[in-house]
Amino acid sequence: MDKQEAKHINMPSPSACEHKSVEAYLFIDPLCKDCWEIEPFIIKLWLEYGKYFSIRHIVTGKVDGTNASSHKWNKPANIRFVWEKTTSLQGFSCDGKVHMQEASSTPYLVSMAIKAAELQGRKAGSKFLRKLQEYIFLENVSNPNCELLLACAKDSDIDVEEFKKDLYSASAKKAFQCDLKFTNEMHITEIPSLVFFHANSDEEGIKIAGTYSYDVYVQLLKELVKCEIEPEPLPSLEVLLEATQFISSKEIAFIYDCSKQEIERELKKLQLKRKVQMIDVKCERYWKWIAKEKDLV
Repeated sequence: MDKQEAKHINMPSPSACEHKSVEAYLFIDPLCKDCWEIEPFIIKLWLEYGKYFSIRHIVTGKVDGTNASSHKWNKPANIRFVWEKTTSLQGFSCDGKVHMQEASSTPYLVSMAIKAAELQGRKAGSKFLRKLQEYIFLENVSNPNCELLLACAKDSDIDVEEFKKDLYSASAKKAFQCDLKFTNEMHITEIPSLVFFHANSDEEGIKIAGTYSYDVYVQLLKELVKCEIEPEPLPSLEVLLEATQFISSKEIAFIYDCSKQEIERELKKLQLKRKVQMIDVKCERYWKWIAKEKDLV
């Protein structure tokens, strides 16, 4: 592992090109496993280049491509379609390309729950989504009910009482409807899809559908920022674990660009210090931080 790791995540003072000049939108279905397995790419991109861009998760729902042409929101999007083909890379993409019209419909309540959590802030929404995906993909919960959604809210450390009020609120419903409208305007037909826009420019955006190598995302970000950008040092392993709370050896190895064996040697040292708990799930090893959480983003 890189010996130059930062002990804390400190963003330096922004220069002329370091204001959040790029807006990124990640289009997902929370029940799609590929949308879960792209998260290590997003985490690494944020850790290294987060001072240059903001990111939002957009819940797509189900889009029927055969009816899209007649939709009142279907208008030419100011976007450049860079790639439409999904490739399986890094061992994260499980089943290859997932077309929206072939995917199962996301239950309305799950989508509303994500939007309800986001009403407490973008960080709260991201933590809730990750916890929800852990239940779905690691504990085989195919149809999350209200009880499980409340458990996710509690586990992600958001205000549960506020979440209960927001779950069926007009605000959460409107937020979800806005996501559906934006999905249609961007002609999203495959998930996950990532769309980049320059925040201070009328230039076309860039869309990449599917999962590609990490270097591709960095390349596209640099293209939009239009000035020399350098990655921030990665945080220490403890800081990453403290922030994510629950993460696999594979994900950590990807983020630090080293082998699972090397990562697990370091993790076992933390286990001896009683800072992490090892949990084996579905032939993959996960690590749970058992101390107080610290936010990354």
